[in-house]
Amino acid sequence: MTLESWDWFVQLAQSGTFTRASEELQVSQQTLSSRLAALERELDAKLVVRSNPLALTRSGETFLAYALEQRDARVRMLRQLGETSIGGAGVLKVGISNVRSRILLPHILRQFHRSLPGVAVRVFEGANEDLVRLAESNEADVVIARLDGATVDVDVHPLYEEEVVLVATPAVLGEALGVAPGEAASAAREAGLAGLGRCPMLLEPVDDISGRIAHAELRRAGVRPRVLVESNDMLTLLRLANDGLGAAFCPTMVLDEMPELTDALVPVALSAAARYRISLGTPAGVEPWNARAVFEDIAGTLFGA
Repeated sequence: MTLESWDWFVQLAQSGTFTRASEELQVSQQTLSSRLAALERELDAKLVVRSNPLALTRSGETFLAYALEQRDARVRMLRQLGETSIGGAGVLKVGISNVRSRILLPHILRQFHRSLPGVAVRVFEGANEDLVRLAESNEADVVIARLDGATVDVDVHPLYEEEVVLVATPAVLGEALGVAPGEAASAAREAGLAGLGRCPMLLEPVDDISGRIAHAELRRAGVRPRVLVESNDMLTLLRLANDGLGAAFCPTMVLDEMPELTDALVPVALSAAARYRISLGTPAGVEPWNARAVFEDIAGTLFGA
């Protein structure tokens, strides 16, 4: 009975289907099914009801508890062994949004791997709510997100302040305001969001920060938006805005760090509610780990206020 079989069973139980589990493990469904059958023979117990989604038997639930305990103990052992070696060991799991991943992580990880070349990093990209959940459930070692609503299960370390603004080309703003493109920037900043109701909008859904702020600001300004595109990919929306399709919402950091996407765009400030704190969060009460501490120190040095 190999430890890999235990890990495969955990992945199967957490994924809920053979399809998703085989994709995560990068093996065929037939290989995964054969490995499960061999494990059931070794244990002389049926672990899974092969339904869709699959269900664990009582024996499967018991074995899953031991498999998770064994996996966590193995992770702790590898980390402690890594503390005794110069380069460290183990896998640091980092949760971060897609856009911040592109902007922040290259700077952080270059220094991190100089300090701990033996530690691998696994990045989980997702919406802010997903990142908070990863920290609260100890599924990530560290997250970078807006953590104002995080529970006591997360230790929060503030990094920097972000601000969301509306961005559009001078031509789009000028058409909405009835002025020439050369006058659009100053006119838009004077009119504010309330005066830009005729702008076609490119919006993110409300499950992430920029989308939530955008919808709240539009309501506050009394604007019923004409939404041309809704996408959870901010970079796609910015490309469309840069091409003159409509107005999008994004953090000012993106304007500074990705001029190739935003150089044609005019930023329009929103209300004070569009500013918020980005923090680094770690699961509370976990054992100290040098790799987590090093990542936190580097992020704080590079991006802390």
